[in-house]
Amino acid sequence: MRITLSSRVVALTAGVAIAVGAQALLPQAATAAAPSATVASAAMTHGSHRLHRLPSAVNKHPAHGSAAAHRSAGKAVGGGRVTAARATAWVTGNTAGRGLRLLYGGAVAAAIGKIFFTLGGTDYVCSGALVRSRHAYVVLTAAHCVRNGRGQWATDWTFVPGYKDGAQPYGQYTARRFFVSPRWTGPDTGSERYDVAFVQVVRATPDGERSRAAGAPAGLPIRFAASQTAAQPIRAYLFGYPALPPYTGLYANYCAGRAARTPTRPGSVQTACGMTAGDSGGPWLTGFSPRAETGTITAVTAFKLSGDLRLLYGTVLGPAARALYLKASA
Repeated sequence: MRITLSSRVVALTAGVAIAVGAQALLPQAATAAAPSATVASAAMTHGSHRLHRLPSAVNKHPAHGSAAAHRSAGKAVGGGRVTAARATAWVTGNTAGRGLRLLYGGAVAAAIGKIFFTLGGTDYVCSGALVRSRHAYVVLTAAHCVRNGRGQWATDWTFVPGYKDGAQPYGQYTARRFFVSPRWTGPDTGSERYDVAFVQVVRATPDGERSRAAGAPAGLPIRFAASQTAAQPIRAYLFGYPALPPYTGLYANYCAGRAARTPTRPGSVQTACGMTAGDSGGPWLTGFSPRAETGTITAVTAFKLSGDLRLLYGTVLGPAARALYLKASA
């Protein structure tokens, strides 16, 4: 079935963003859209949920009220205590389709982050994760968190690893170059198997001041399938920053359970997950050990279908994604 805008809910959300110290990168659409290139790259930026961009002070959230209100909302979504049921879900890898607040620290919590950007005149938020790279800092996210189907690229694209209730423990990272397959033609064109992007990022220091934030956290390991349709039933943990109710986008959330390939949508995997828009671009980890915080990224959150919002779909990282990664990490 061809997925159209009328039947598909893209897993991102639009919002009001106020950039603080975020470097705006000039669009170079001609370079990015070169049809003959195996990998399209651009020095630009983008984002998605009508929220706020990075606040100048952690205790200010003008688009959504006071910090106290935010903390209250955060506690209402996922709770602040590690109950026995939540601890069991974390260890067993089964959240029964619920998107639970990530209450655990470690390598994954540090490497995943929230993305703020502007695209087509609208501000957005998405999710992403730092991945291992030989040279540059590289963030994995969804292609629709970087470029739309009309050839427009994101601007003011900023990644905040470990984002939590406005806190930026590792600082901000702005986009230097985007890497997206030229076969990605937008969310309503049936090209969801190419809904993957890698972004080279650089550290941003607001207003030229010396940042007190810690250095960048370590990137997560990543593995690519031999073919786009090679995905087999597995257990997976997936992470992101859902921002539509009942979530707030203030904290990372996760789902865990069985993920299976979808015969009607080759190149995608699906799992039961209640997370909402804003989680686009979040990583799917397989072989994940919640005790040791080890696992490998094999897919990225892409979309939901309006006919069944209980299921969340991820794009398998296959040969096309591998070509992007090799370019971005060179």
